[in-house]
Amino acid sequence: MTSRRPPLEQLTARWRARHEARRSSLAQAGTLPAADPEREARARTFFPWSSESPAEYAARHGAEMIGYTYDAYTYTDPALQAWLVELGEILRARGRRC
Repeated sequence: MTSRRPPLEQLTARWRARHEARRSSLAQAGTLPAADPEREARARTFFPWSSESPAEYAARHGAEMIGYTYDAYTYTDPALQAWLVELGEILRARGRRC
């Protein structure tokens, strides 16, 4: 007997909805958790936040970003945090948010 699993797209949409509800609730309360040092280092290294706008980055890579979660944390550098939050807003507006 084979079990029927929901399609990956359906599971991804469900995860996105739960993740966004949690992120939004924590952000409104001002209680987003601090990024651990490893996550902050990855954000600084992987994203071109000091040389490219979030809109430019989203235009090039947004369609490939299924699991963006970097805006669900706070960062020690306010400029990095603002860039990551703006990228998340762009991705959500395009429907590519998780």
